[in-house]
Amino acid sequence: MLLSYAPRFCWRGFVYLVWGDRGLKVGLSHKPGLDHAFWLRKGYRHFALLTPPLPLGTAFFLQEYLRRHLSGSAGPSFTVVRNLLNKAQARLGLPPGPFTVTPFPEALTAPPPLELALVRKILSGRILWLEEIEEALAESKMGVTTPLEDILHWLYLAGQAEVIPGVGYGDDGEPRCRRCGQTTRLLTVACAACGSSDCLICEKCLTMGQSRRCRPLYARAAEERRLEVKALRQVEPRLKYELSRAQRDAYQEAAEFVLKGRDKECLLWAACGAGKTEVAYGPIAAALGLGKTVLYACPRREVVRELQVRLRSFWPELEVLALYGGSTGKYGRADITLATTHQALRFYRRFDLVILDEVDAFPLSEDPMLYYAVERARREDGQILFMTATPPPALVARAKGRRIKVIYLPARHHGRPLPEPEVLRDPFLAPPGAGPLPRLLIACLEQTMAERARLLIFVPAVRLVDEVVTWLLRERSGEETCRVWVRGVTASHPQRDEVIDAFRRGDFPVLVATTVMERGITIPRLNVLVLYADEERVFTENALIQMAGRAGRAASYPKGRVWFLARRVSPAMAAARYRIREFNSMARRRGYLVEGKE
Repeated sequence: MLLSYAPRFCWRGFVYLVWGDRGLKVGLSHKPGLDHAFWLRKGYRHFALLTPPLPLGTAFFLQEYLRRHLSGSAGPSFTVVRNLLNKAQARLGLPPGPFTVTPFPEALTAPPPLELALVRKILSGRILWLEEIEEALAESKMGVTTPLEDILHWLYLAGQAEVIPGVGYGDDGEPRCRRCGQTTRLLTVACAACGSSDCLICEKCLTMGQSRRCRPLYARAAEERRLEVKALRQVEPRLKYELSRAQRDAYQEAAEFVLKGRDKECLLWAACGAGKTEVAYGPIAAALGLGKTVLYACPRREVVRELQVRLRSFWPELEVLALYGGSTGKYGRADITLATTHQALRFYRRFDLVILDEVDAFPLSEDPMLYYAVERARREDGQILFMTATPPPALVARAKGRRIKVIYLPARHHGRPLPEPEVLRDPFLAPPGAGPLPRLLIACLEQTMAERARLLIFVPAVRLVDEVVTWLLRERSGEETCRVWVRGVTASHPQRDEVIDAFRRGDFPVLVATTVMERGITIPRLNVLVLYADEERVFTENALIQMAGRAGRAASYPKGRVWFLARRVSPAMAAARYRIREFNSMARRRGYLVEGKE
C-alpha cells in the first residue's frame, strides 16, 4: 500500500569520515559545515563526504556499519570503505550506490552556548520529535535564534544528545520503529518532504505522531546528578485513613526495595481489592527521601487523573504532574510524574523508580510497545515495580522461578477472605432464548434478591448482552413490574457511564455486561455470576480472577458470592479458583484474616 504524507521536517544528509592524529571518526550530518567546525575544534584536519544525501534511517545504518568495521583505524583506505558501504547497502536490499569522495563545505559558526544549554535542559530525560521540542520551548516561554535542528546536531556531536531515525534498521538490516520498538506494521509511503517514494512509516504508534525513516528523534538521558533532598521535605504521605496490617507489611517491604536498591525489578502481587495503590506510596516516599525521580504509569487516563488528586492531597508541598491524552503542561518538571503508558513513549532514561500499575490490563497486556516505552523511561540503573492482581504468564513464571523479587498482598482491608468461586455445572446449558432460564441461574437470582444485593452477570460476547437481558425479562417478567430491573452494558454502549452509575446507586438490581466491568469497578452489596464461564477465549484465568474480585470488596458486605456457570469446568476456571484459594490460605497463615470471620 502506497500512502502519501507531507511532513514538516525530514532529515536528509551525508555519511562522512574525519581523521587526523587522534584517529578516525565516522559521522552523519544534515549540514556538514557544522561538523567541519566541530571537528576542527577537536584537532581533526581531514574530512571527506562518502555518500549523496540519504534519509536518516539509511544514513544511520551505514554509519553504524562503518563504525563497527573501521574501529581502531588511523586513516581511511577508500577501497576498503567502498567495499564496506556496498556490503552495508546490500544488507538493506539496495544496489551499490555511487561512491565519490567529496570535500567538506566551509566550517560554519557554532550555536551559542546559552542556546545549547537551554535545549540540553529541555531535552533532558526525554525522546522527542523536533516539533515537540519546539512545543517544550514555547511552554517554558523560551526561544532560540539558531535553527533548532542545528543546535540538536551540535549536541549530538558533543555526545550530549542522540539523533535517532524514527524508523531505522537492526543489525540484520530489518526495519524497526525506533520510537516504539516494533518490527510489524511498517508501511511504505511516498514522502513529500524527503522526496522518496519508498519511505517507511510506523502505523503502530501513529497516534503519537508520524515515526518515519527520514524523521529524527532526539533523545538525552537525564542528568546523572541526583536531586538534592530538600530541607524539611515531607516524604511520608499524609494519609487520611489507616492502612491494614497486610498493607503496612507490604508498604514497608516495597519501601525497602527502593531503600536497599539491590533488586532492579519487583512484583507487587495483590489480591483484587486489597489496596495495592496505597502500598505504592511506600516506595514513592522512599524514593523521594533519597532525592530520586518517580514515574507512576498505568494504561487508563481515568486512573491517572484520579491519582493526581489523591497524591496532591497526600504530598501537598510537592509538584505532581499528570500526563494523558489532552492534558496540558506536558514538558514540566515534577517530583512525581503520573502518565498513561502511551505518554511514557516521550521519556528517555529519566526516572530512578518506575511504578507500572495494572500490567495485565488492556492495552498494556496486548501491546509490547508499551512495555518497551516504560522500560526505556527508567534510568539504566533505575528500578521498576510491577503492580497487579493478575500478572501475565511471563511475569508469573519469573515469580515462581524466583527470578524477580515478589511482594504479596493477599488480604483486603476488612480482613475477610476473598469470595471463592462456586462452580455451577450444567452440561445442557443452552444459548440465550433457547428454552427457559437455567434453574441454576434462577437460584443465583433468587438468592441475590433475598439478600437485597445486586447481581453482575458477565457474558463472553457483546451480542449476548442484549440477548441475555431479553431472556431474563421474558422468563422473569414479573420479577419487578414497577421498574426496569435488568439492564445491559458494553464498552461501546452510548450511555455506558450512566448505566454503570445507576447500577452503583442501586436503581436496578441486575446488570449484564462484557469484560468492560472486570476491573476498576467497586459496587456495594454485589454478587457475581459468570455465564458460559468455560468460554476460554474470553474468560481466561486472569479475567475470571478479576471478575470474581468485584464481589466482597466492601466491609458492609464482605461475603459476596461468585458463581461460574458453565457446561464444563475449564482449566481457566480451575486455575482461577485455585489462585483465589491460595491467596486466602496465605492470608490465614500470615494472620491477616479476622479471627472467627473467615
